[in-house]
Amino acid sequence: MTGSHAEPDKVAEVARLATAIADRILEQNAAGITIPPEQFTMLVRAARMLLDNGAPWPPSVEQVLMEVARHIEQAGTAPDVASVASTGDDAVAHLTQFLGAVKRREELGN
Repeated sequence: MTGSHAEPDKVAEVARLATAIADRILEQNAAGITIPPEQFTMLVRAARMLLDNGAPWPPSVEQVLMEVARHIEQAGTAPDVASVASTGDDAVAHLTQFLGAVKRREELGN
């Protein structure tokens, strides 16, 4: 599953798994439980793969990622990917890269 040449069945499986992860994150958040960074990293990677393959995001995936994006924008600063990666906060680094790709895609009108 590399680039935009993933098989449709594999993309559908990634969408299914991303939905399961996003649903779990929403449940944990509603219960006031801290979301493990690994879980969020998996969601961002799956969402990025779906984006790269032109597949739509399942609603719960979009809900989680857009909510996190809003929180980052409200904070007024997006973390620098290099400095975040060097401190080991992989989830935020992935999200930052991901949001940059989404914004570039929106600017291109896709």
